[in-house]
Amino acid sequence: MPVPHASGRFSLLSRTVPGTSWQDGVGPWPYLWIDGPDMLDALRDDFGHLLTVTVVLQPGYQPPAGMKEARLLKTHFVYDPRLPAPELSRRSFARLEECRKRARFVEVLGRAERLEFANLYRRLMDRRGLVGSYVDLPLAHFESIADLPGSVFFKVADAAGTGAMACAAQFGDMLQVLHMASTDEGLRWNASYLLMAGMQGFARDNGVKLLTGGMPDAAASSLGTFKTRWANDRLPVYMLQIVNQPERYAALCKDAPEGTTFFPAYRTPGFRPAATLSQCETV
Repeated sequence: MPVPHASGRFSLLSRTVPGTSWQDGVGPWPYLWIDGPDMLDALRDDFGHLLTVTVVLQPGYQPPAGMKEARLLKTHFVYDPRLPAPELSRRSFARLEECRKRARFVEVLGRAERLEFANLYRRLMDRRGLVGSYVDLPLAHFESIADLPGSVFFKVADAAGTGAMACAAQFGDMLQVLHMASTDEGLRWNASYLLMAGMQGFARDNGVKLLTGGMPDAAASSLGTFKTRWANDRLPVYMLQIVNQPERYAALCKDAPEGTTFFPAYRTPGFRPAATLSQCETV
């Protein structure tokens, strides 16, 4: 449930810690926009009733040096239309030209057509063996994006149908790509090339930076090559990892997988600290 700050400037979302009566807090997805150091102080000082607070900060925001709760989460690939355009290799340019000959890039406005993306994403989960993982998102997730003010959907299609789609959200001078997916057929004719080129054109026309995300854990190196090909800048993304109740947190995470970098550690995928929950409640 939403937990508004007393100032009314922002809210966190509280969640029940599995197996306990406690709550922890998480920032809005995908980012909480920090507009000053006092907001960082509020996150650290004003939500003590939440066991932990996890907040991803907007791309490019640099926390104060020495802030122990902040860690670099990832680095976004960025296309900034104010900078010199990235130069495609001869092979990449040829693939893009072939796409342009057979297909078209469009912005998707209708809700039903936008939700076609959920089917492409489902097939993506099947291809990569990610069904049931934490990135296997339900239809409701894409419905919320489709209805979100500032959301933008794109499609590349040829005479046979859809080849690739993307959904994004525009805020300030940034267009953040949230998800991209290709159909099986679109993969064969490199529909993603026209999708990327089309989104760059949208960014130029609207004077915004195009952010295509970082590298997911265990991602293939080819994804990094593809994203680098279309980027002319990078922006860091930091995450705040705030522990408000250290003794309870330590007890709950006692048996967490060694070396886990997931935060909070008790939410590490696949970890269920059932043996320690009754003990933690008394801490």
